[in-house]
Amino acid sequence: MRWFEKIYQWLFRSLANQILVTYLLVIAFSLSIVTFWALSKIKSESITDLRNSLEVDAVRLALEIDNDLVLDSAQATNRIKQAVDRHAMRLGLAMTVVNNDGHVLADSGPKELKEGENIANQPEISDALAGIAAFYTRRSSGTHSDWLYVAYPVRSAGETNGVIRVGFPLTEINQRLNRDLIIFVEIICGTLILTVLTSIWLAKRVTKPISNMSEMAKNIAISGDISGFVPVVRQDEIGELGLSFNQMIGRLREEERLRQEFIANASHELKTPTMAIGSVVEALQAGAAEDPELRKQFLKSLENLVDRQSSLLKDLLDITRIHGQSVEWKEDLNLADLIGEAIEQVRAQAGKKQIGIKFVPMTELVLLSGNNIQLQRAIVNLLTNALNYSQADGMITIQAKSVESDRVEVSIQDTGSGIDSADLPHIFERFYRGDKARTRTGGGTGLGLAITREIIARHHGVIDVESTLGKGSTFYLRLPAKIISLKASE
Repeated sequence: MRWFEKIYQWLFRSLANQILVTYLLVIAFSLSIVTFWALSKIKSESITDLRNSLEVDAVRLALEIDNDLVLDSAQATNRIKQAVDRHAMRLGLAMTVVNNDGHVLADSGPKELKEGENIANQPEISDALAGIAAFYTRRSSGTHSDWLYVAYPVRSAGETNGVIRVGFPLTEINQRLNRDLIIFVEIICGTLILTVLTSIWLAKRVTKPISNMSEMAKNIAISGDISGFVPVVRQDEIGELGLSFNQMIGRLREEERLRQEFIANASHELKTPTMAIGSVVEALQAGAAEDPELRKQFLKSLENLVDRQSSLLKDLLDITRIHGQSVEWKEDLNLADLIGEAIEQVRAQAGKKQIGIKFVPMTELVLLSGNNIQLQRAIVNLLTNALNYSQADGMITIQAKSVESDRVEVSIQDTGSGIDSADLPHIFERFYRGDKARTRTGGGTGLGLAITREIIARHHGVIDVESTLGKGSTFYLRLPAKIISLKASE
């Protein structure tokens, strides 16, 4: 069984081996079937030709001896024997003539029958005596080889007067079939050799890109090196697989770049307030705590720094949690209630800055499928940004409208400072800030819009923005929704 295990291991060690063996098995099986069919066809055609030829020889002899078969005399029997010997010697056949009772009149076979012997019980003689031209193949006891016998009835005035049986050995046909079999075996062997060479070349050609991808995937798994690409020179399915593999590598590179950038930015953002907290603590320890005004000022700064640190950590946890989740959110949500709850969360902050918030709801009932907490977080982030960048007595307007039969658009418009056109393409990137000084003063982490985009994307929606510097910004959320007419529901 060890050799079987070795063959099994070799076969499934590579795709090339499996392709090679599959080709060999298919071709060997197909050629074997063709060989069997061809040899059977050749044998059948050869026997048919021989049978027709023997029947013609029997008819010729019948034309010569038909009158003598009717005569019951020694002279007639002698003429029949001479005719049989002459035809048999000239044609190289075994001929036998019997009368209408099945008794042998003349025979030139390999095992000569005795004159007067009754062979009516032999199948071909029996059929011929009944008036039917018959042929049978059987092994001759005299030569121990297969013979084909054709028995032809000699008829006169509607009656069978006798039977002429002509026999010929099938040795020549069998020898011819053996020669043909050898030729077919040679063809099969040559074809298999050619198939092996072609299959090896084809298997290597087919599996080389797959081997390259497998090797690269192994290197990536071991070393984490994603600097290379798989060469793609084909346009078939293997080529498409290579392109997809390279796209995956490119995506991994981009993910790694974003990860490194995220880590660097997060480290920097965590380091800045930490160092500031350390500086405040050092100042307090150096004697600032003795001065009530300085102590109050430093403690206020310390409180702001701790709040900023907590906010940053919360945002980092949120964006990591959202990015890592794979479950679908499928709560049934009322859009008007969702926006109303988000407004209530920022109402106090808006009151402190004396900024109005106006919600213009739709006339239809809008139902969303998602996560209530996460969608509230997205809207609160946008409202908080609008409050942070708006001056006192400003106005934030929230409006919802259907843009398609199954999508809703929520717009949040403010009268704030707006966003520079150079910053617009980057505002949804993590830690990106347009007005860095103002953002740091306002306590922003640079993750709010990135978190919002992640949440909206997870709800199969998109977020967009329009802004004019000095005049304000409008953020658009487009989400799949079920829109029901209130009139229809009534």
